[in-house]
Amino acid sequence: MVAGPGARHPDDAPMQLYFLVIAGLLVWGGVLAWRWTEAKAFSVDVLAAKKRDKELPETVTEAEFTDLYLRSEGPRAQTYFFICAAIMFFLLGPFVAGFNAVWNMIWVMSGQSPVFETGTLIHTFMVFLAFMGATIALLALAMRRYYALMPPNLKQVMRDLNGGA
Repeated sequence: MVAGPGARHPDDAPMQLYFLVIAGLLVWGGVLAWRWTEAKAFSVDVLAAKKRDKELPETVTEAEFTDLYLRSEGPRAQTYFFICAAIMFFLLGPFVAGFNAVWNMIWVMSGQSPVFETGTLIHTFMVFLAFMGATIALLALAMRRYYALMPPNLKQVMRDLNGGA
């Protein structure tokens, strides 16, 4: 049977999935960028309202408040998750290639048992476990950094700008 024009090859599905994930990452990144710019624009309104209500002194500058507002109210956690997802997606191929190289080396040195050959159930499960371990390790490092550098909330920022009162 000869395929006509426009027929799809069975090997196209993985590439379509790859491009779909890239599109998803681009949309996610775009939404995050939009949320950061919206938070920056909203900080000006918040500063004006806080000054009008006498919750902040008139000496607080827009640049100073905007920086503190973005640190406390910006989508930092979502940005960390996005960066981790992008890193893990783009490192999936090199990670699996490296894992397979080590697996094959150990398999050859062990006498090439057919049970542990590349592509068997045990190999596939070990790839899954190793990649999940790497993902969890990356997320643990990211969350450790996130909480170590965690900024104060808006109430604390306003208290500090009022001289700690």
